[in-house]
Amino acid sequence: MDAKPIVLKVLLQHRHLQTHRAFCREYDRVAAKADPTLRGGGPSKAQFYRWLSGELVGLPYPDHCRILESMFPGWKVDQLFQIHQDGLDFVPEPGKPQKVVATSEPTQPAQQQNTTPADVLRSIEQGLETPANGHAGWGSLAHSHTVSRPSVTFPVAVASAGMETESPAQRIARSLLTLSKRLRLSDTELTGLANLAGYVVELDLTCSIDINAAGWSTVTYSHQLFNSTNRPIKRLTRELWFETTDGPLRIEPSPSNDRKVAIQRTHEMNNLSKFACHISPAIDPGEAVTISYSCRGGQFLHDHYWRQAVPRYTRHLTLNIRHQGVDMLLNCTAIEEQADGSEVSATEDLICADDSGDAVITLTRNYLQPSQAVTLRWEISRASS
Repeated sequence: MDAKPIVLKVLLQHRHLQTHRAFCREYDRVAAKADPTLRGGGPSKAQFYRWLSGELVGLPYPDHCRILESMFPGWKVDQLFQIHQDGLDFVPEPGKPQKVVATSEPTQPAQQQNTTPADVLRSIEQGLETPANGHAGWGSLAHSHTVSRPSVTFPVAVASAGMETESPAQRIARSLLTLSKRLRLSDTELTGLANLAGYVVELDLTCSIDINAAGWSTVTYSHQLFNSTNRPIKRLTRELWFETTDGPLRIEPSPSNDRKVAIQRTHEMNNLSKFACHISPAIDPGEAVTISYSCRGGQFLHDHYWRQAVPRYTRHLTLNIRHQGVDMLLNCTAIEEQADGSEVSATEDLICADDSGDAVITLTRNYLQPSQAVTLRWEISRASS
């Protein structure tokens, strides 16, 4: 094969760190000096070899980027994931310009262009004019399973001279460019978010479910929302359903919210609750805010599954399950439902582990669209009483 390696692969080969096991040892050694909390947080084997394949779209998570730049002083992480043109025998140097091609656009090496603020503003203005034209979407990002996790404290506010005279499009563009720097967004991701102007976007949606030995659960949601519409957002509608409950579901806002949140129940049954999170003050155009709440009173008794509907464009989705008092996790599967009703396996993004008698399951999916859903199923054998 004549495929050119990326710079990271060449550097690792010259250090004899090209295997996953050797790389993780070095990762932990560097993390111990740079940030001890990141020890043991290296990439999975599948992630690592996806890095080295040169097929990665965008950049790894911000924590990985920090450690990689500490591993290779003088190198920026985007340089490490560029194509190295001089062969494996030639060791690249960070001080010398490389003849490189961005790995996110392998089919057009001579046409690579950086997204400019004018491009972002133009896309946002067009989206605000016709937000419901049916042409919005993640584009090529929808086929990627790599996303930089948000590592920014919300809400994001950017000081700017003359903010009072900014149009909604200008305000959104300014905030989005600031987010792109903090989240290490690639040009492709930045363009994808700009194309979603006119929508409320979930930058990160996390659902964590803690189930005790009797099956009673606490479900905690965290929504990191970016308002790319031209109006304030005051209300977030949601619904939750359980097959078995001990009465009406108990839903409460989290004290750590960036905004005051009040729960308004719009439809109530013993095992179903439709409700709205009233947000005060409202999320203005261009703001990114975290909204969290928890639900108690639902029980996982016979069937163990969770279906997560996706009502908004969602950049990153995480489902965390901790099932206590489990003797063995017998089986675990995940399915992603497409907007057209078809289904694809999501097993490649599924991680299952045992933690002192608890079954721990994590599923991540990226670049989801409205009308999609993700279903996680697991089978257990219970510990002896």
